This record gives sequence, structure tokens and C-alpha cells, in this order.
Amino acid sequence: MVAGSSTKRSALVERTLAKMAARLAEATGLEAGSPELLALLKLSTEVVERVVWEVVPELAEQIIRENLEQLAAARRN
Repeated sequence: MVAGSSTKRSALVERTLAKMAARLAEATGLEAGSPELLALLKLSTEVVERVVWEVVPELAEQIIRENLEQLAAARRN
């Protein structure tokens, strides 16, 4: 789990964060586990979470509406 994070995360999220930390360390030259890298990872995670919370609900609604329209059209035919 990301240091300082109080939310419960799935194994998939944890694996993704570990990969992101490794890539950030490689790209920045920061040492794994360093306070700077952890701060960068935390900030990156917050940005990704904000984007996901804005995009996913709208995308899900659009997909559901399209599927409902398809089902309704199929039922009429």
C-alpha cells in the first residue's frame, strides 16, 4: 500500500501502483522508497483518481444508455 494512504485498495490497484512507482523511479532517477518518490507517487495517484472519478461515471452512463437503446430496438423488432 502507498505510504500514508488510509483507503483499502484491491490487489490490482496495488500491483498497478507498484508498477507506477518503478516507472517513476526509473524515469526520475529517484531511489525506490525515497520520500521524494513516495510524494511523487502520491501526487500521481491523486491525479489519476480525480480523472477516473470524473470520466468513468459519465462513460458508464453513456455505455448503459447505448445498451438500453439497442435492447429496446431489438425488442421492437
